[in-house]
Amino acid sequence: MYTVAPPAVYAHENVMNNPLHRARVERVVAALAEPREIITYTDEQVPDLVLKDGITDRRVAMGTLDEVHDPILLFDTFRFDGDEAVEARRKYLEEHGARTGFTETALCGTGAFHWANYNQKGDPDRNDKVCRPCWRIHQQKGCIHRCMYCGLGGLLVSMVNVEEYCQYLGQIIERHPWQQTYLLDDDADPPCLEPELGCLGPLIEFFGTLDDRYLIIHTKTWNTEWMTDLKHNGNTIIVWSISGATQSRQIEPKTGTTEERIEAARIAQEAGYQIRYKFKPIIPVRNWREDAVEAVRMIFERTTPDVISLCCFMWNDVDRMKQILPTDLLDPEYLRAAEESTEEVASTRTKPFPPRVRSEIYDFYFQEIRKYSADIPVSLSTETFDMWREFRNKLGASASNYVCGCGPQSVPGAKKLACNAFQVAERNDAGIPGVVDNYY
Repeated sequence: MYTVAPPAVYAHENVMNNPLHRARVERVVAALAEPREIITYTDEQVPDLVLKDGITDRRVAMGTLDEVHDPILLFDTFRFDGDEAVEARRKYLEEHGARTGFTETALCGTGAFHWANYNQKGDPDRNDKVCRPCWRIHQQKGCIHRCMYCGLGGLLVSMVNVEEYCQYLGQIIERHPWQQTYLLDDDADPPCLEPELGCLGPLIEFFGTLDDRYLIIHTKTWNTEWMTDLKHNGNTIIVWSISGATQSRQIEPKTGTTEERIEAARIAQEAGYQIRYKFKPIIPVRNWREDAVEAVRMIFERTTPDVISLCCFMWNDVDRMKQILPTDLLDPEYLRAAEESTEEVASTRTKPFPPRVRSEIYDFYFQEIRKYSADIPVSLSTETFDMWREFRNKLGASASNYVCGCGPQSVPGAKKLACNAFQVAERNDAGIPGVVDNYY
């Protein structure tokens, strides 16, 4: 487990009244850097936690804070008691002035399974990003890593009833035969509290009992040695968000460094896990090219990934980027390009860097990767359809059939998809509790 010094630890009464769940929390607390009392709370006390204790106050981009601390730890259970009960909890929060997008999900005990309607009707980013519709699964929300661009600090919520969770997840999997892989926690980093928490291991071993269904863990961690003895049966894929040395040490301070992430991947690979990498987000620091060369070299010298994805820093306009990142670290030419192209990128989620900058970056990484592997699939992650059309011939895949790090049909060893991921996705979750449509 990471060395963590949270300002407070909360656990719902449901957790503390269950010996198995309580033991998980107590193991985490026993491993903290400093002793902490476990504060037990009830549903009725959640508004006070938000409004008086301020547990969500520091959930802002960490680069905007003068000082960053480890997050508050909060432990709860998913409530699989139906939509009416969830709505009652939401209404209670609203009546007490504490209803937010965050409290509607994690603090209401829901959000176990998220229907991501990417590029389907109702998706506000449709036609502006290439990502496939699928189910996303969750056990945590929040992070310990302190990346400057991330707004998931301040509070880490962990749901600890993993055994019950897997029963309902099994229903999701059974009803959606078109989805072969399930990405866990794209808004958390699950290995950070393990193995003390004892929730990720049971989930890995649950997938180990399935046929042709895979768990995907997306992480920046150094912490994989505890995973080596789990009965995963090759059904867990671990995807590292990887970055160059400067970014990993100065912008992502509590993550594994570039070297540590690759070493963690090597350990996992030797234990039989399929490993992948995403250079995401690629922040063009002054020496980004030299850092990229070294990171790619280490990846191929020490590990054998089956997919590498690329994604530039995005989702922020240039003014916001300058608030959350140290501009003295950034490539001055690319910073100037971002400042001069605000109108060009105003309507796209891929801002602040204009297409020509992102294209140059992707091409550089692609050429470095090809020095070591002539055929490993390389994909663009959450990029625009226009960028995909530009790179289609070079990557040897299209927006419809490329294999990526976490797509719903990106099974181990695949070179291209066997189906059109946008066409096969069909939702069938009626009656399954714990589902949300808009998780964020």
